[in-house]
Amino acid sequence: MNKTASVLVLAISSAASIAAQGNGPPLMPAAFPSSDETVEITGAFLQDPLVQTAWKHVQSVVPADILAIKVATYDPNNPAAPKYNDDVHKACYWPAVNGDGSACGGATANYPADITACPAPNTWGLTYDDGPTVNVVNGVNVGDTVEIRSHLNALGLKATLFIVGANAIQNPEQIVTSFNRGDQIAVHTWTHHPMTSMTNEQVVAELKYTEAFLYKTIKKVPTMWRPPYGDVDNRVRAIASALGYETVFWTTSPNRDSTDADQADNAGQSVADGIVKTIETWFQPGPGFIELEHDIDPFTSGIAVKALEAVQAQGANFPLKIMPVGTCVNKPFYRDGTSGPGANGSTGALATTTLAAANGTATAITITNSTATLTSTIGTANLAATATAGAAVSVSPLSSAAPISASTTSSVPATSATTS
Repeated sequence: MNKTASVLVLAISSAASIAAQGNGPPLMPAAFPSSDETVEITGAFLQDPLVQTAWKHVQSVVPADILAIKVATYDPNNPAAPKYNDDVHKACYWPAVNGDGSACGGATANYPADITACPAPNTWGLTYDDGPTVNVVNGVNVGDTVEIRSHLNALGLKATLFIVGANAIQNPEQIVTSFNRGDQIAVHTWTHHPMTSMTNEQVVAELKYTEAFLYKTIKKVPTMWRPPYGDVDNRVRAIASALGYETVFWTTSPNRDSTDADQADNAGQSVADGIVKTIETWFQPGPGFIELEHDIDPFTSGIAVKALEAVQAQGANFPLKIMPVGTCVNKPFYRDGTSGPGANGSTGALATTTLAAANGTATAITITNSTATLTSTIGTANLAATATAGAAVSVSPLSSAAPISASTTSSVPATSATTS
């Protein structure tokens, strides 16, 4: 007699937006924008089908009053602080409302909640913004993405890399190498302009051109983005969400901004050493957090290297688990529901698969970045279920009871498993 057990894969990203925008490859543009970050995306680049198709989708799902929030005024002399031209509280403008007690940044009908911390205690979401960069001195990589990656390799750690398109187009091979080792590749816009100072179509373009280049490079579409300077409001949040992105910040209470990128151009070694000392104060048990570091130049990348050396010096006594943001919040790195090659680790659920039979006990299997095995019961059969992220769920009987089989992945809709 046949019994059917349903196999459900639970989506854990902004499913509605991603479904509407599609998990498949983005359109490829006729050309990519300049690698000069000072050049805004304008003119023919905004008319490319890559942008216009996405913009039409945004208009179809984001309320007009949200899209009508006023654009901020860009200050080229202080790009981190554009003049905001709307109500900072009504529009939930970050960073102006950060820490003022406002109920800002939570989930709404137009976007998911901002990601600001790792939920589990003693977890560190490791992030580097603005790369990739390459700096070779006498044939050796110094103070760049390559040197940081070397230290991550030595420690067996993975990180989230928020990629700037203008830098990506200059160093695509670095993205491939980081992706292949299991780092999370995420979006940090094309020009690194403050997003509230961009028009609606420019916001779309900043995200989509970066997305398209990343897809061209690693054949994946990221699920997460971080606004440059943390500059965002409800207009930008809603557009990003409509395009399938979740917004990631860093923890501000307690502050986990290293301030490495805030220093003067002529900041010396004593300043760098002071920043590393500040990072070392984070090396203690406590609430989970997401931090902010950069790999934009030799100064910031050098700080990142010294911080990793400080972690290594702690040895087995280091009290925190360091991981990419996607891992610490249990969400996939990419739209296909996976976290890419080499992303295996001891933590980080990507999806939950539930097996149930008409006369049996429900069984939940959490698919993690590493293989997880759970033994339970469906009907009268004792089963061993093995789940591997992005791969099939295999179920086998432990006794002579009727066999069961299941085949699904963390990236597809519900299928079924049948006992016979």
